[in-house]
Amino acid sequence: MSEDYRALVRESVLDEEEFLRATLSGHKRGSMVPWLKVTVRPVLVKNERHLQFVYYDSQKSITDNFKGHSAVENLDQLLELPFKNIHVAMKGGNLQINFSKKGKALIQRSNEAQTEEAQSLSHNRRKKLPLPADTPDPYLEAVGIMTVEGKVKADRQKKFKQINEFLKLIEQTGELEKFDKPFLSVIDYGCGNAYLTFAVYHYLNHKLGIEAHLVGVDSRPEPLEKHARTAQALGWANITFQASAIIDFVPAAPPDIVLALHACDTATDEALAQGIRWQSKLIFSVPCCHHHLQHQLSEQVTPEPFRPVLRHGIMGERMGDVLTDTLRALILRIMGYKTEVLQFVSAEHTAKNVMLRAVSTDAPATAQLIREYEQLKDYWSVTPYLETLLGESLTRRLG
Repeated sequence: MSEDYRALVRESVLDEEEFLRATLSGHKRGSMVPWLKVTVRPVLVKNERHLQFVYYDSQKSITDNFKGHSAVENLDQLLELPFKNIHVAMKGGNLQINFSKKGKALIQRSNEAQTEEAQSLSHNRRKKLPLPADTPDPYLEAVGIMTVEGKVKADRQKKFKQINEFLKLIEQTGELEKFDKPFLSVIDYGCGNAYLTFAVYHYLNHKLGIEAHLVGVDSRPEPLEKHARTAQALGWANITFQASAIIDFVPAAPPDIVLALHACDTATDEALAQGIRWQSKLIFSVPCCHHHLQHQLSEQVTPEPFRPVLRHGIMGERMGDVLTDTLRALILRIMGYKTEVLQFVSAEHTAKNVMLRAVSTDAPATAQLIREYEQLKDYWSVTPYLETLLGESLTRRLG
């Protein structure tokens, strides 16, 4: 007879010697829960031990602290909700509970000791990073960022910062826990050195407890062989790599999440077009190089007010960068994506620090969006490559 998972979680959370934290997320097929995620951890309030419950929705988080009978009562109420994933971290190991399509509780235990938080009960502790420092991590060690002791190498601090900032930008969408399917399909177009490719797979599967299958796509086969060996060494079966041009790659299933991180010039447009065509829920793009539109600008008569700006080569390049990504963001919005242009990471860490973050809403294009797009194109006498790639599908929206 299968174990009562509620009793198991309850016993673990109420173990004052061993319990570190619990995370409940997602929802069972055909059910709904009022929160995207709830976390529980022990804290000290006025020198008394409490359980802190943090309830997250897409807009905010609500924090409540309970002790004694109230803590037990609130925990029991939480366990009655149809969450899909429950993860409990104990000093001596982890407890992971997921549910099959038929609602059966699948219980997994690991005996790996937890060293990342030595029972710090500070009520206002320093905010944790998605992948914390000073905590041994097989992935960060495998890609050469961290030592076996859990220390970030001095010359890899910028890369470590970049990885964590990117993972935070993914989770901040509030969309990860809304997926109601056996696993998430993720494609990283132009995966290159694959630092962020591995990071996303690791974070979804092993930190958030969300099963994800990921394919890294790159036109160069040489680095992909190394990445495949790294994945094999880590024992990660659901991350694979394929050599292909972005525009030619046909996934086994439509991707839920599309990444295009530092894909050069029109490769970024190809990745965005693929994400739009497959109706991917989330698209994250950090563009690199913008030669296509800059070439068009160099062949056009510069609009009178901007001649002093484009007189200088470096200013012309930056104008081309801004214009390219503005038009890309407008196209994404016209195609039904809520789109933000964000600073990916501070410029001190990388000059390639602009991110397009898009969440599919399937909202119709407004007249204002279409007008803004057409006017900007006409003013500069340019045609974005993304428009060319999308062809009729964009034309219908503009029509």
